[in-house]
Amino acid sequence: ILRAIGRAWSWRRRMEAGEFGTVRDLAIAVKLAERHVSRQLRLAYLAPEVLKRLTCGREASALSLYDLCFVSSLPWHEQRSRVFA
Repeated sequence: ILRAIGRAWSWRRRMEAGEFGTVRDLAIAVKLAERHVSRQLRLAYLAPEVLKRLTCGREASALSLYDLCFVSSLPWHEQRSRVFA
């Protein structure tokens, strides 16, 4: 999970810097499926508290990496209860 979060943040920074115009361009550059990149890129948008607990506190998530990607679409106040059940 930590590696995926780090990768997502790296991709987010590169997209914000204008290195890639679309997720498709990024996926081609990193040689991964666009769907995979799109899904994992969502990890860069997890609530700050969730990110802190996962990375600094090294708390275990109650979810798989796959499910964690979808939790990022929830409002920040709901993410904590979903991730750390």
